[in-house]
Amino acid sequence: LHHDGIQLIAKSGVTRSLLSFANTYTQEEARYLSSHLGANGNASLNPPTTLCGHLSLLIVLLASNLSIPDRLALSFDSYQLLSAYSRAGERLLQSYPSDIDLTKKFIETMCFTYSSIKKSSGSSGIDNSSLGTLSWDSTISGLERSILCLTYQLSAYPFPNPLLPPLPMGLVQVEKIHSSQMRNISVNIASEKTWWDSIPIFNPNDLPLPNPSTGSADAAIYQRSSLSQTAWSEGKYKLANSSAKCLEVSIMFLMSRVHFFNQKNAFKFSFDAVAIAKGLCRCSDASRAIEERLHVMKSHPEDNITKMLNASHVFDRSLGYNVSESHAMELERNYLVELGSSLGNCAEKLTCLALQDARRMMANLTSMSESGSSYNQSTQELAYFCGAITPALEHTQIETKGVGCAFTDNDKDSSKAMAQALRKELEKMTSLLRK
Repeated sequence: LHHDGIQLIAKSGVTRSLLSFANTYTQEEARYLSSHLGANGNASLNPPTTLCGHLSLLIVLLASNLSIPDRLALSFDSYQLLSAYSRAGERLLQSYPSDIDLTKKFIETMCFTYSSIKKSSGSSGIDNSSLGTLSWDSTISGLERSILCLTYQLSAYPFPNPLLPPLPMGLVQVEKIHSSQMRNISVNIASEKTWWDSIPIFNPNDLPLPNPSTGSADAAIYQRSSLSQTAWSEGKYKLANSSAKCLEVSIMFLMSRVHFFNQKNAFKFSFDAVAIAKGLCRCSDASRAIEERLHVMKSHPEDNITKMLNASHVFDRSLGYNVSESHAMELERNYLVELGSSLGNCAEKLTCLALQDARRMMANLTSMSESGSSYNQSTQELAYFCGAITPALEHTQIETKGVGCAFTDNDKDSSKAMAQALRKELEKMTSLLRK
């Protein structure tokens, strides 16, 4: 849209119309959920059909170069609209991957809204007390928590569990110790369900492709597969790519929220260090393994390709597949480039998120009295954070290698610098804990 057109739409009161519809929907939603229909476990309440279009319009407006007052007014309207749709958003996030595109668009809208508020908060002439009131809207806190939980799931399981490499033992031990301290809660990590388990049976006509490199020891060569439920395919590549992009937007939202609400001294929104560390390991491992695989495909395009494709049953004519070697290899390469780049971006953003949280904890601790109970609780939080993030940094080696599939030196240098800054914060924490 032309800039003048954006300005015109922003000033036309269109967001008030969107908010009016959202409030009407919310009232009908409340009546439905309180009725016998809403109590029926077999009934499914879907988001309004207009939601996708409304969110798309908000994203375009929020991403535009508006004046500060116009952007702030738009951000306030968008925040209220998201609050009105909070229950619908929670259902959408919790039913992932039922509608990946709409879920991603919902999170994008939240990300742009919070980013716009953050940009406006540092401007002269803006009443910061009015900005702070947004942080206390309890109706949206459940929505934020759902995004956090989805981030944990998507980052820990970029691929189905059988394809994932093991996590560093130091991180695994921290998780076990933390679980063992929950005396009244029974936790069985081995039987944990992942978002991949919620996917319906894939199309049997879906084109099989070699398993992607995920970070295991044989990352640069073909990982053995069969026609089991873990066998890879073009459809699974599309799903993994869509989810990696959704993960990237989710992390960006969490970063925007931490930055803005810390500035406003609002209630804390803490992250689980083990979950962040697991996601960092998985995304970093996969992006670097994919980078190695792409190098192999570029330098030796003929190596192992026939064996790989035969093992993936691409050439099994009895199954109805009729694909040339070159076409199958080109498909795999294109999907790997897209997936590796997204997961590399996620690894860098998770590093940034951990760095933000480390600085938040250190700032809180230095402002406390050492004799108080809050101080002891904060030191325990620090120890947990160090115990989880330190083995993740050592495992990924982002400080010296950067993230995988960063196709320019500047991209690698950026992730290295962020990891090095995180290491310095960990050293400060360790020194403080030793006192």
